[in-house]
Amino acid sequence: MPQPRETPKEPKILFCPFCRDGFEGVSECPEHELTLVPIDRMPPSEGRSVGEVAFFVDPRFGRGGVLSGTALVVVGFLAPFVRARGLDATALEVAIDGAHNLWFTPGAALAVLWVLWARRSRLAMRGARLAVLGLALTGALPLLYTSRRIGLVADAYAAEVEWRWGLAAMALGLVVVALASARLGAPRRARGD
Repeated sequence: MPQPRETPKEPKILFCPFCRDGFEGVSECPEHELTLVPIDRMPPSEGRSVGEVAFFVDPRFGRGGVLSGTALVVVGFLAPFVRARGLDATALEVAIDGAHNLWFTPGAALAVLWVLWARRSRLAMRGARLAVLGLALTGALPLLYTSRRIGLVADAYAAEVEWRWGLAAMALGLVVVALASARLGAPRRARGD
């Protein structure tokens, strides 16, 4: 049976409770003349709490999947969407040329980004799970409707339609957002679990 490792009696690095700098081999902060303390006895900071996000694209608390899914939707909207009669068109061009309901797909992605911008704490993000899921479904419905409508019009005019990778990117992005919404605001799982 292995012997338990001995822990040192005193920590090697001590911290100033005011400036939060670490020092080794001294017992007082050289600048503030305060007694240094071990890290576990440091007073809590007055800034953001551990359960809040300071940086918008911080992937912690389940935000990474939602952010990457919305990025896929926006990239897919600007990418080649459909090819018919030798002409390529992006979803942006299709939306401008008459399928106005297709604007709801990137609009839903931008609304998800706004939710992430406004909700920075874990509790607030957990409260937005259902809203993010609803926005992902709201973005998927016009995408399905427009795709079906383009297919029906092409059949009526006996035209050949090729779906391009922009459609797949938008659909995959919306699926990623919908699945990632279940983990929004959740703490990171330990590696052994």
